Amino acid sequence: MNKSTIISAVGLVSALVVSGFGSQVVAQSSLSIGQNRANYGSTSLRPGFMPDPRSVRIVSGGNIDARTLNLGSGCVGFVTQRPDYIVRLTGRSANLRIYVSIPGAAASSRTDTTLLVNTAGGQWRCNDDSYGGANPTVDVPNAGPGQYDIWVGSYVSGANARGQLMITELSSNHP
Repeated sequence: MNKSTIISAVGLVSALVVSGFGSQVVAQSSLSIGQNRANYGSTSLRPGFMPDPRSVRIVSGGNIDARTLNLGSGCVGFVTQRPDYIVRLTGRSANLRIYVSIPGAAASSRTDTTLLVNTAGGQWRCNDDSYGGANPTVDVPNAGPGQYDIWVGSYVSGANARGQLMITELSSNHP
């Protein structure tokens, strides 16, 4: 490889990073997206699923700081490389809501959780606090079929809160 080829390659990579194109690449190298394994399992759901909501016991946290991944607004907290849960939606849902319920959760404490969702369309949806409390909620209106990778993070580094990950289609269900 000659010097001009190396300079051109470095220039191209720099342009991609500056343009924001690299943020998905960084996330994909740090987080396992679209795989088959999750920390607390997976499920296939069809629109209108029962019982609603679905509940999964989880423990939040990990050693990857989501702030460093450039995933977008509200994507904070410490998560594991592997998603905590995977939902495979078999059809279109008017509203897929994912939220976390940690009893006694308090903002900026060891019980404060965050939520990162990589949708079937490859978009990131994130939340820290919702509904006036420290439990996060992510809504995916008009959710298309496919895989939803879900991470439950801890707002505080080294914290691990025990609670429930909830999946619902009903707007009346929330933390």
